[in-house]
Amino acid sequence: MDEDVTLREEVPAGDRTAYAVARPIYHDETQQTTGAVVVIGDPGRRMAEHTRLTYAVLTGSGLLTLLAAFTGHLLSGRSLRPAWRALEAQERLLADAAHELRTPVAIMRSSMDVAGTDPRNLPTHLPRIRRATDRLTDVVENVLTRGRLQDSAASFSPVPLRLDQLVEDACGELPPARLTLTMRLDESVVDADPALTRVAVRNLLDNALRHGRTPDDPHGGAEIDVGVRGHTVSVADRGPGVAAEELPELTERFRSRGGGSGIGLSLVREIAAAHGGTLTARPRPGGG
Repeated sequence: MDEDVTLREEVPAGDRTAYAVARPIYHDETQQTTGAVVVIGDPGRRMAEHTRLTYAVLTGSGLLTLLAAFTGHLLSGRSLRPAWRALEAQERLLADAAHELRTPVAIMRSSMDVAGTDPRNLPTHLPRIRRATDRLTDVVENVLTRGRLQDSAASFSPVPLRLDQLVEDACGELPPARLTLTMRLDESVVDADPALTRVAVRNLLDNALRHGRTPDDPHGGAEIDVGVRGHTVSVADRGPGVAAEELPELTERFRSRGGGSGIGLSLVREIAAAHGGTLTARPRPGGG
């Protein structure tokens, strides 16, 4: 008998429903029905297992999604961290430039305005304009140097150099007018970046020149003592000095003696740190 007969019925079983499946069995020769196979099953257990499997798959998928999102956020944060640091460094660099350029530009503008009203005032204001121009040059050099230090990709090229000769050359660039300069320079060869070292020495000398006048004669000449011994450069002045509690703040950005502002000494500290050194400021006996 070729007809395939399968019976399926729902059988009530209390508060649940069972399913019965019956299939006849035929005699091989007579093809008469000789019996039947009846299977009755409770689908509740299988449905429960199917539900648990569904919940497990959904829960696992959710956890994997959260894990993937967290991992992606973590990796993206790590990859973007250098970019954020570089952006912050650029913002600080621009802030430094704007802060430092404001004063000399204001001096130049006011001097030119006054000189423009009466040409006879020009000889009086030309020295102020020249000093402001020199200050602008120093500011640009300091800002560019700070940008180089903040750029991790910048080349740092230490070479053997005569530290005493570099300091002597920097002292030779100081204006001789109203300046008493004493040098004690021992021969010293160090491994350092020449450009960065020159900027650091110039900033030390510039700081001493601007603040090296004695308190009883603020308009007089500056007294500066410069020394080189081993790997140490010392610059001392006879200015009013700094209180002990203010010394830690002296090398911060935009902090200096006399209520001034600048990045000179903070830049010296960064250059020294780049060479594995330190910058130390302390009061001098007798003032300075």
